[in-house]
Parts: sequence; C-alpha cells; structure tokens
Amino acid sequence: MTQLAFPTSGHLERKFNEFNNKHPEVYQALSRFANQWRNRKGPDARLGIKMVMERVRWELALGSNGKEPRLNNNHAAFYARLLMDQEPRLRGLFAMRQQRVQASIGPDNSYLEPNEHVV
Repeated sequence: MTQLAFPTSGHLERKFNEFNNKHPEVYQALSRFANQWRNRKGPDARLGIKMVMERVRWELALGSNGKEPRLNNNHAAFYARLLMDQEPRLRGLFAMRQQRVQASIGPDNSYLEPNEHVV
C-alpha cells in the first residue's frame, strides 16, 4: 500500500498517518479480516472496527517475536474510514459518527449529526 499523504486536520489524524505509514501490515490485516467478514456474511453485513482490531492484535501477537506494532484505539475510526474509502466493496461495513475535528478521510462532518451513527 502506498504511503498516505493526506492534509491532516488534527493531532489524532497525524498520529494515525504516521502509524499507518510505518506499519502497513496493520492495514493489510484489517482489510483481510474485513473482506473475510463481507465474503462470509454478505454484501449488507455490518461489523465493528474494534472487533477487527482485536483480531489483528491477536494475529500480529501470535506471529511476532514480541515486536508487533501496538495498535492505538484512537486509530479505529480512521482505519474504518480508510478501509471504506480505499476498498469499494467494504463501503457501508462500518458505522460512522461525527468527529470533533474533520478528518481528511471519510464523509464531511457537516453531513453527520453528533452521536448519530451513519453508514
């Protein structure tokens, strides 16, 4: 996967971009498991990004020598947005809600109500 060069709008997104660029294996694993879910559950299936992140934590820990990347829960929303943005067949898989600071990935916050989840 190519390195992300999004114009960042917030501290959390900058940290996410740094982590994602340094550890492309995390995105690849998230994509693999999200696609696996979609394949088995169908095109209208929904999934929580945190469930996939826990699976990735497990898989990376089992396959490493103690040097697996440490996934930050703050990155979950950015990974959900990125997966649905980069992979059309995953669109609608994760619910989203308005972020405090508009992210460069995903829908415009002006279309999302605070605390209202949308697909």
